[in-house]
Amino acid sequence: MKYFVTVEGQEQLIELEDGLLRVNGDEIRAELSSLPGTDRRHLRVEDRSVGLFGRRVAEGWMIELEGRAFELRVEDERARHIRELAGSTAQTQSRIEIRAPMPGLIVKVETEVGREVQSGDGLVVMEAMKMENELSAEASGTVREIHVEPGMTVDRNDLLAVIE
Repeated sequence: MKYFVTVEGQEQLIELEDGLLRVNGDEIRAELSSLPGTDRRHLRVEDRSVGLFGRRVAEGWMIELEGRAFELRVEDERARHIRELAGSTAQTQSRIEIRAPMPGLIVKVETEVGREVQSGDGLVVMEAMKMENELSAEASGTVREIHVEPGMTVDRNDLLAVIE
């Protein structure tokens, strides 16, 4: 599986395959373990071992390592592909149409008409290929229209919501 990890504006390609870790093509021996029920993690990279704290935040992870805090944005290859497909959302003047990137089932609507949203806020959760995918606002604005409700099936490019 491929992950795109952004730390301090730098994107790294992380690949996990059969227990092997590659960072931008370079193989690294690494192991990450956690203490269940806590934010405490233990990271071993090659022959070095460090403790760290990691917790999920809206866009990924907040990591505290050796007295420094880092925010990591993590996106797997499937989520990136869906986002790129969704990038074909029609944007006319200040109207942003959120469209289904693929056929699926609407699981949850996370917003309502009239609500102010920020870029990255979740709007709709849809299930496609046995995975739940959250479609997010690509820009800040006000939700003007919602065209779906939980339980509805949608086809690729169906209009889900409009933000102005």
